[in-house]
Amino acid sequence: MIVRRLSLYIARRFFVTLAIIVVAVGLIALLAEYLEVVRRHADQEDFTAFLGLRLAAMHGLILLDGLLPFAFLFGAVISLIDLSRKSELVVARASGVSAWRFLSGPFAVALAFGVLSTALFNPLAVSMKERAKVIEAELSGQAPRVEGVWFRQTAEGRQSIMHAGSASADGDTLFGVTAFVFDQDGDFLEKASAPRAAFEGDRWALKDALLMSATTAQQQVERYDVPTRLRAEELRRSFVSPEAISIWSLPGFIETAKRTGVDPASFTVAYHALLNRPLMLLAMVLIAATVSLRLTRRGGVWWLVLTGAVVGFLLYALSEIVSDLGSNGIINPVLAAWLPPSVALLLGATALLYQEDG
Repeated sequence: MIVRRLSLYIARRFFVTLAIIVVAVGLIALLAEYLEVVRRHADQEDFTAFLGLRLAAMHGLILLDGLLPFAFLFGAVISLIDLSRKSELVVARASGVSAWRFLSGPFAVALAFGVLSTALFNPLAVSMKERAKVIEAELSGQAPRVEGVWFRQTAEGRQSIMHAGSASADGDTLFGVTAFVFDQDGDFLEKASAPRAAFEGDRWALKDALLMSATTAQQQVERYDVPTRLRAEELRRSFVSPEAISIWSLPGFIETAKRTGVDPASFTVAYHALLNRPLMLLAMVLIAATVSLRLTRRGGVWWLVLTGAVVGFLLYALSEIVSDLGSNGIINPVLAAWLPPSVALLLGATALLYQEDG
């Protein structure tokens, strides 16, 4: 019972520190996004300070979502160092209570918060960001667009690979279009380029297209049709970046990417990175414990904080490098997503076992 109360006490201290850090980080993100929103829309007639604050808050949620692992790292470091400086953890360990037992509270907070973040906060942040884009598009009088689109399709005995410099948010209109058309055996037929293409259910209509092939001279045509079997919903999905998709929608986007000929590796990495978020937050608390559970009466507090920051940065760098490798198909996407938190957990557990048991 005493150990349980001690664990709950430490969990409560950790949660309070974490809440303060999250609020502080959220305010910084809000300020940064507000300055950016003002820079983009200050000259718009309908723009107001309140609208700018609302847009900044909607954009800031996704930024805060990405910074959660660092908030957990520093929240755990600061709370555990404070407990050590007040000799509360020293007394607990001297009485024979293992660090694993009194850290069970913070571990439970990390796991619970990780699940809630993945299932609720991330989808909310993604939804708010997309809503903010729509409001900004209405404010500027321009339809929101997606940049840089590639996809593949097969229909009516022809295969085609299409690229667009940008696409409307609904996916029904492409801008700066280039289509490479092949026959059923994969032999090149012709290339068509047009400033604009409209989706008409079973084909793309390229207007004022420039047509080129290996057997005929270049010619300008009023319209060039590229057949497709893709549905409008699938096309819209293929135009979205993985960061703009919630965990509940990512499985469908992975299947859509396969149907449109887009490499689903980046979507797979994003999906599994969200799945392993509870593990990542747990790893951050474990790493914080390895650099914080020591006597600090003789100083060195800032050295411990700096050590935690360096470890967190290295873990972040590792995650980004491995994720890029997985997104580009160099290594298995599932392995790329699960490797960083697994490595962090193993290193943290090894270091803590060494401190506890020698």
